[in-house]
Amino acid sequence: MGKQGEILIVVHGPGRGRDVPTGEVFMARLREADPAFAHRFRFHPTGTGKPDLSGVDLVVFWLGDPLNEKYPDCFAEAVAVADAARQRGIPLTNSPESLCLTSKTRQSAVWQQAGVPSARAKLVYRPEELVGACQELGGACIVRSNVEHAQRDVLIVRNAADARRVAQKCAFPAAVIQLFDIRAEHRAAGVDRSSLFSRYHHKARAFVFGDAVMRSHLFFAPDTVVGLSNCLLKRESGPRHSMLRALGFRRDLLKELIRADMDYFEREPLYAQTLAEAVRALGLDVAAVDYSLRPDGSVILWEANPYFCLPRGEESVLSAERNAVERVNASLDWMANQLRARVEYTHELSA
Repeated sequence: MGKQGEILIVVHGPGRGRDVPTGEVFMARLREADPAFAHRFRFHPTGTGKPDLSGVDLVVFWLGDPLNEKYPDCFAEAVAVADAARQRGIPLTNSPESLCLTSKTRQSAVWQQAGVPSARAKLVYRPEELVGACQELGGACIVRSNVEHAQRDVLIVRNAADARRVAQKCAFPAAVIQLFDIRAEHRAAGVDRSSLFSRYHHKARAFVFGDAVMRSHLFFAPDTVVGLSNCLLKRESGPRHSMLRALGFRRDLLKELIRADMDYFEREPLYAQTLAEAVRALGLDVAAVDYSLRPDGSVILWEANPYFCLPRGEESVLSAERNAVERVNASLDWMANQLRARVEYTHELSA
């Protein structure tokens, strides 16, 4: 193997993009677990000129997406860095061009063409188009921003009256996304009504790097769209519900939620190939994929997020109960191993 070079991480400069703490969490763990490998990382903020690529083994673009739509100046700079790296034969991870394929409607179009099991989506520019768009997609739909990953300002349309109400509240253009009621699917398939999947809606997340897949979490919620802010684990961690458990109430529900989440994390997913193919279809190398588990064991994908947030285990919801410190460290170590393997593979090819 030749001389070990640097891994250059291109990030947003101050005030030029969303600040996501995952990079700091990742580097803190890497410095603890493998200080020699951590020493090879160098961060290049956008807005600070062209980076020196001499001695660089890999360039990773850790930038918000969809990149050109949200941060066009950073996109232009990233493309210049990518082109310079390509001329030197330096491999890229999550190229700037691939980071432009993750708006809700564009991602949906790519996945539909590739045969990825996912929701159809349509971009609506005016309020009067909303009813027709929902009817075209099959009735019940999610209406949300086309370029944001966050769960805020997500609205549900189930009928024409909902569509008219939502049209007065949401900002346009908006993404209209086909809604799959996976809870209803579990119930219709005869899944025991005592099952969490029959009682609540759910969302699973996994990290994908190339062909490798690492599970993250499984959340349940009463609401159709599930995220950290409205999941039952978050609710049960609050002071009121903690007090109720201290009095002997609601203990079984928390045990169920934690057991389901832990089981999900510990099992190898049978659908890993589907997740990897979905990320590859977008031209991405790494992403966090949100999806739901159907009663027949298949999945429906909601979105791939290449600029994901993974908090410190100590800051995770119900950290001690979910063994979150060990789980997050395992995830971060896995990510480091994937990057290391990519660099080593490049060295083997050039040897």
